Amino acid sequence: MDKVLRCECGFEVHADEETELVARVRRHALEAHGMRFSPHEVLRVAFHAELDGGTWQQGLGAEMHEDA
Repeated sequence: MDKVLRCECGFEVHADEETELVARVRRHALEAHGMRFSPHEVLRVAFHAELDGGTWQQGLGAEMHEDA
């Protein structure tokens, strides 16, 4: 099943497997935004997306600011 996360910048991360999703999200966050996500943080974002019934609309950056 294709998993999708959408960053607030509009970039979409698509992956069939959890490990692939984590790697792609971490790479995008670092390269595009200079943000370092742990695998646990990415999985938390993905979990929120599933609870919301799909793509996490608030973006990847918002998740990091919640903890600050």
